[in-house]
Formats: sequence, structure tokens, C-alpha cells
Amino acid sequence: MNSKYSCYQINAKIEAMSKFIDLDRFIQGEKNSLEQILSYYKLNEWAYRHYHSQDGFMHFRISSNGGFNDDDVYYQPDAVSKFIEPGSTVMELGFGHGANLLYLARCHPDARFIGVDLATLKEGTAVPDNVSTFQSDYSDLSRFDDNSVDVLYAVETIVHNTDKVKINREVCRVLKPGGIMIVFDYALSDRYVTFDENIQKAIALISKGGAAAMIESLDELNSHYADSGLVLENTIDFTREVLPDLKRLERKAARILKRPMLARPVFLLLPEQFVSNIIMGYLGYDCGNAGIIEYREWIVRKP
Repeated sequence: MNSKYSCYQINAKIEAMSKFIDLDRFIQGEKNSLEQILSYYKLNEWAYRHYHSQDGFMHFRISSNGGFNDDDVYYQPDAVSKFIEPGSTVMELGFGHGANLLYLARCHPDARFIGVDLATLKEGTAVPDNVSTFQSDYSDLSRFDDNSVDVLYAVETIVHNTDKVKINREVCRVLKPGGIMIVFDYALSDRYVTFDENIQKAIALISKGGAAAMIESLDELNSHYADSGLVLENTIDFTREVLPDLKRLERKAARILKRPMLARPVFLLLPEQFVSNIIMGYLGYDCGNAGIIEYREWIVRKP
């Protein structure tokens, strides 16, 4: 990673965009209410299908060889798969288009799968008999019994929520003793206040631009697990491995954002949450390459 060069790039991009876009409107106010999260994904459904995966996967690819490869989209569900045994009850928080949930259910026909999301699966989706889905806010899992889940996972979704301790406590409640939670998500390398003004603005644009809460530092996120009664077993930094995917998105966003005369009229016509997604893609690679925002896997267990 090239921290110095990427920080220079972030500053240059923020300064350039500020000349033709009111960036503050994308970061001021609440951006991650339940309604805003649902609206963000509905508006950007085409973009996720077109730029992430035609098969409905909505997460970044963890590169196996330093380059971009479509098959690398399976790293996250395959990492979860290692913890699933015959007879397991498995829960996914924020299943999105259902790609991870359905893939794992087909890989483990002798396990039971539960998906919780604000949205529902697309009409006509073929759902295996061992899958049940619930349209609900997963920060409230009260419909599920204590000590009823063996494996729980969440891929790039906890970042949307402001009160992570509340969610983790619900996870701790529904997990069986010894049950495991696998999380793939984002963390700052240091606390937000330690970064300079333009870097803070880039972090805010990436966070709120994706209908998320402000991304927290690794230490803060780790403390939330401890405060919820969960034990952190391991965390792995995969930032370098997602850079090829981030670079691909950065190049696509640059086709618009490096052309102010094109960007101005286009952005006047597009919904704000669609524009914010383009800005997020433009800044994400440099923030990862600079070591400012990390992409991590967490493995935590209920004692």
C-alpha cells in the first residue's frame, strides 16, 4: 500500500469535487435510518447487479492472486461454510439479494438457514426447503429464542447501524453457548478525530454515502464485541486483497467525476443516493490503499 501517495490523491479528489459538487449535502444529517437504508439499496439495485455481481452477491471480492477474479466473490460465504455442520442452525443478518444465504443453504442441505433483512427476496427466487427469511430490522431478534443459533454471519451490513452494542447483545442472546459469529466489514485504522479535515470528509462521504453510520476504528469495534458479552477470537485484515475490486470501481467512477462538465448535468438528474454511491466508489480505493479504511473479517464466539 502507498499511504503518502493515496492521501495526496484523496486531498486532490476532495478539492476537485468541491468545485462542482456540494459535498456537504451528502454527509450532513441522518443518512442511515431504516427507510434510508432500504431506499439506498432499491435505488442502487441496478448498480450492484451490474458492477458487483449478476448473481446477487453484494460484497467485495477478496483477491486470491492480487488481481480481479469473479470467483473471489465466494471467499466470504466459503469462510462461513467452514463453521457449519450437519444439523446446524445458521442465521444471516442483512441477506440482501440472498446470494450468500442460498449458496450456503445448497452447500449444506442438512443445516437450517434463517435470513433477516429489511427487504424480501426477489419474487420468483428459488428458495431451498432449508431456508426461512424474515423481513425485519435485525437489531431486534426478539422473534428468535435464546440459545437457538449455532452460526451467525453478517457481510458488509453491520456498518449501517449506529448502535452496534445493541445488535451484538441480540447476537449474543440468540447464539448457543460456544456459538460463533463471522463478520466481514469496515474499520478505520484510527479514530475519526485523528485524521485531517479532507480525510475526515472522505471517510464521511464513504460512510454516509452508503447509507451507513460513520465507520468506527478497529479498537472501537472490538470493544463493542467485549461490551456485548462476545469473545473476539480473531480478526484478519483483508484490505490489500480487496484493492483490485476497489480499483475497478474507482476507474468506473472516475469516468464521470474527472469530467466536471459531464458530472454537473448528470448529477442534477440522478437521485442523491445514486450520486453518493458514485462518489463512494471514487474515494474507496485511495482510502484503502492509504490504510485509512480497512476491510476485515472478525470471528467472535459466545462463551
